[in-house]
Amino acid sequence: MGYKIVLTCDRTMASCYHNNMFFGFSACLPQGVLPDWFYYPVFCPSGKADDRGGLVFANYGMRKIEAALLANGFKRDEVFVAHPEYLHKVVDEDTKILSVSANDPLGIGPATSTFTELWGGEGRMAVKLRELLAHPAVKKAAPVVFLGGPGSWQLAIHPEKRRELGIHCVVIGEGEVTAPKLFKQALENKESLPEVVDGEYAGEQDIHNMVGGSTCGIIEATRGCARSCAFCVPAVRKVRSRPLQNILDEVNVNVRLGKKGVILHGEDILLYKSNGLKVNSDAVVELFDKVSHSPGVKWVTASHASLSSAASSPKTVEKISRVLELGTEKHPTKAFQVGIETGSPRLIQKHMKGKAYPFKPEQWPDVVQDGFRIFHENHIVSCSTIILGLPGEEPEDVRQTIDLVQKLESYQSLIVPLLFTPMETTRLEYAQPFLKQHLTPLHYELLTACWDHNLDWFPALWKNYGRDNNIVIKSIVRFMLKYVRPPLRRRIHRNARKHGAEIAAWT
Repeated sequence: MGYKIVLTCDRTMASCYHNNMFFGFSACLPQGVLPDWFYYPVFCPSGKADDRGGLVFANYGMRKIEAALLANGFKRDEVFVAHPEYLHKVVDEDTKILSVSANDPLGIGPATSTFTELWGGEGRMAVKLRELLAHPAVKKAAPVVFLGGPGSWQLAIHPEKRRELGIHCVVIGEGEVTAPKLFKQALENKESLPEVVDGEYAGEQDIHNMVGGSTCGIIEATRGCARSCAFCVPAVRKVRSRPLQNILDEVNVNVRLGKKGVILHGEDILLYKSNGLKVNSDAVVELFDKVSHSPGVKWVTASHASLSSAASSPKTVEKISRVLELGTEKHPTKAFQVGIETGSPRLIQKHMKGKAYPFKPEQWPDVVQDGFRIFHENHIVSCSTIILGLPGEEPEDVRQTIDLVQKLESYQSLIVPLLFTPMETTRLEYAQPFLKQHLTPLHYELLTACWDHNLDWFPALWKNYGRDNNIVIKSIVRFMLKYVRPPLRRRIHRNARKHGAEIAAWT
């Protein structure tokens, strides 16, 4: 049986990643770095599908579009959220619209670009999107193809790729208001569709509760970011905090379907219901308390937090830790994503002044250390990023970042180095990307410092963070930690020395 409107995603997004959301970032590894027979079972097992071919736990953005369609006149039997491996069951001549959610459709996002630049190959997400759109059922049905999601900007700036992939309309940004209008337009007169659309702002009344389960139990608590970093897409979106009852209602949807954990999503969860960039401690702690005490919920964490928010309100972090019972045998640690980006106050002032607020840009290195310390002392792992090659970067900026990374060695954390990639809709969209050929000996020293830090912390992190995985996964990771980690460290150092010497000789 085919459905009139099918929402789906590429295979890398159709997984719950062994209930470990950070495994999802493995999709940024280029195709071929890990063979599919190893990659998918270990990092990205197929998500649960129902007997109709639907995803039981789907990408949160897809769930919000599904909810918006149902709230705007589309019928339940017309709209279907499909597992990409079961398109043959749900796409046929009755299918008029195929809507695809994509994180990195061309494999040119910051993380994927970094790995492909350093290791070669093509982004796995790009490969899987191409396979999805070439599916025999899709080719035969020839529906109108929409593409949205965090990576939709990539196809907005590459019209030749839109045509090559057979995508009729790309939606950038929010879709709750825009998608229902476009879908109705496509059903009435598909020839009138624009090729690229900027999604309209969705107010509180437009953001409807999801009606199906979300990947890894993720629930949106806030949307947008007020820190206005020049390289970041969420920074251009108005900040909104969702009502607590709506959040709890969505938690209950997941619990009814068997999902016992919750990931509260926001660009800075510590700014839930904040007044500007000032932490509203009572509201944040109430959010974690109410969600963690919802019937059926076994654990709660958050997707992102800001180091400056933590440093400005350490008591809030302490209260969250107590509410979540972190540091206990039951919940030893949880992990938040945080952004370091640079150790240079000058680059903070130039590109992301708001990132440091309420502190001054010149205080940024101290803010980072304080934030890491506060999270560490409260059993929260800082999973952080560093950006190499920000526009205007000078050698002294890189030296300051190396120095900062080395000062974080005693804090339980991960530090992921990324090459600067300009993204559409950001203030740096027209800047030049930073490529492997631009790396200097100092950059290789920074890369080495980051990976030394990570390799030092991997065993302790896995002991706590991977303890609930099945015995096969545990055995594979234990083997890698024991036998792969030492030669990998030696290879990283050898590679840095080699390239450093080559660059020095060339210059």
